[in-house]
Amino acid sequence: MCQSSQQRDLGDPLKSKLRLAVFAVAAMSILATACTQPTGSGSGNSWTANPAVVDPASSSDSQFPNIAYGPTGSPRGELAVMLHGTGGQPQAHHEIAATLRAKGFHVILLRYSASLGTLGACPDAVALTFPDCHREFRSETLFGAGVTDPDGNGYDNPTANISQADSVSNRLLKLVDYLDTLAPTKGWDQFQQSTGGTCDSINATYGVCDLDWSRVSALGHSQGAGVAMYMGKFFDLNAIGLLSGPFDSFEDGSNHTVAPWITEGGMDTPSSDIHSLSHLSDYSLGRIRSALDALGLPGPETDATLDPPYASNRLVTNVAATCPWDGAQGHNSTSVDQCAPDYVYWDAWSALAGV
Repeated sequence: MCQSSQQRDLGDPLKSKLRLAVFAVAAMSILATACTQPTGSGSGNSWTANPAVVDPASSSDSQFPNIAYGPTGSPRGELAVMLHGTGGQPQAHHEIAATLRAKGFHVILLRYSASLGTLGACPDAVALTFPDCHREFRSETLFGAGVTDPDGNGYDNPTANISQADSVSNRLLKLVDYLDTLAPTKGWDQFQQSTGGTCDSINATYGVCDLDWSRVSALGHSQGAGVAMYMGKFFDLNAIGLLSGPFDSFEDGSNHTVAPWITEGGMDTPSSDIHSLSHLSDYSLGRIRSALDALGLPGPETDATLDPPYASNRLVTNVAATCPWDGAQGHNSTSVDQCAPDYVYWDAWSALAGV
């Protein structure tokens, strides 16, 4: 049975552990299937929107549309954008959305082009001879094939096929603008570069009001972690949260070589505002660790189940996943609803979003 966002909203995570146990009994299945959602609609404090409704040039996806939520806790004037992993869907991340809403965030679970994974676009055999493969792939995902990035460069990965209209940037900027039109009293305009309802800066590439990136926390799972991290290359974000990622390194014999776009530095978002959560049983832990080392995240690996504040930006866990049928249990357990153990990561997710 489909549940609305209100039905799944648990309020303040720190005060709701007992209530979660009741809700968990009726939790819906969202890894294998998901409820078909209405497109371009919303009521109360939640909205769904088919990307093609937001922008007719974008590919249609009525089964797994964008999902947006207003805060349930005291509004903090910050937007958390969650990016799913390869082959994933926004509907698989309701629990992390509920946690961040309770902390006062507006939340967007963005539907973006992620059918092709990082290792599919940049297998080790290719990256060994062309290390910039990862840069091409991330750039095409974030900006679109051949689209000029803020540094004046355009990249086109030969394996990916992501148009400008289907890029993360176009979908995100236009979704925020769409939400402001759909629900003008719900505060979505505060995340745009606007004054008194008038846009101060139109993004010339996408033809829509640009975001105030300092109010945006970008979180991503698996491939989504790499995309969120690449955002930080060009924008000084409020925070970046890396869940089971990024994968931007390649095996070179027994070692891992990290993609040049990371090792060269020059990130607009400082490492102090970047946090990670990794599972110690993750099948790609070595690859992920090498990328995190190169990013220079402060502190040693620290148990994510400890009480905050954390003494490190690198959180790890060994808590058993709750999806024994899943072939990547540890990898998915940091974020995906049915794999993440109930209430265990509420504090860690909040830290990843900059709380």
